Amino acid sequence: MNVNSSKNKKLIKQYPFLTEVLGTPMEPYYKREEARITDSIIDELTIRVEKADGDLMFRSANNVGLNDSSVILSIKEDKKGQVGKQGEYAFAVGKENQIITYLNFSRYPENCGQIYANTVLWETHPYYLTRIKDISEETKYIVWVTVNAWYLDTKNDDIPCGRCGEFKNRSIRITIYGTPNQGFKKLREESSVYLNLSLDNNLIVRGAIEKDHDIVTIGGMLYEMCITFQDEVYFNGMKDVLDNGEFRGASGQFGAVKVLCAEMCGYDRVMLEDSVSYVTFQLRPGSKHMYVLGQQGTLPQIRNLVKTVVRMWRDPEIRKAFKPNENVSVM
Repeated sequence: MNVNSSKNKKLIKQYPFLTEVLGTPMEPYYKREEARITDSIIDELTIRVEKADGDLMFRSANNVGLNDSSVILSIKEDKKGQVGKQGEYAFAVGKENQIITYLNFSRYPENCGQIYANTVLWETHPYYLTRIKDISEETKYIVWVTVNAWYLDTKNDDIPCGRCGEFKNRSIRITIYGTPNQGFKKLREESSVYLNLSLDNNLIVRGAIEKDHDIVTIGGMLYEMCITFQDEVYFNGMKDVLDNGEFRGASGQFGAVKVLCAEMCGYDRVMLEDSVSYVTFQLRPGSKHMYVLGQQGTLPQIRNLVKTVVRMWRDPEIRKAFKPNENVSVM
């Protein structure tokens, strides 16, 4: 959306702290970071307003290309031939519409561990996460900001500036989270990493490397779901459909959950997905045990996928919905 659209102007007037948020230097900038340019040009601006919930408390930044040479690849036509970088930030705004503090996730060293949005409800040490003061009761809004910059793709990882060539576009997406009914302090206390943390492969791997107790435990819980699925569904008729069908692919709809199954590079792979989450299980050739290949969603969302399919698979009539399909591709 155009920065100066009538909707954006109205929201900036309604929430005056947005002017200060937009004036905060936030990577990625429109020029290469190594050039130390902090110009905050904005080509597109999107502003949304929502009510804070437990998922926000355990939201973590998805930063790409700020501290390394990684880039975002897009299949969108308007981004053809381009690569992107992304930075995410969280601001705590007080009752007088002033910014109390903000989280620049990328500035903290790796040994700080996983950093979540609820950290912004504390004043912390400038470079480490030592808590100085609880500001949850002073906070009226949490503002989540996502900054993207797009560049022509040089397709050359060896040159000093990497694959980011000529600058093309910089956009900012802002979500203003209002105070929940119980207040931010109570929301933080009621929220749980086991209920509200959105899981992905990078998070699980990082948690294992850093020996994060909660994330390692979650990994074990995901594996237990995998074993339940393989025993109750996959080795209880589903694999037979794949093996005995005309194609090495099959699919079916079980309530709100779509099941896709296919052989990928010699591996049997099954994905369960709905509109908000997915989980993929895989079986190595000759193995008797599946494992979790990937996932996206909170633990309750992923558990619901597995429970739904397991429950419905027990009905012989419902099972018939799962049929061979030659046009299946599984992530």
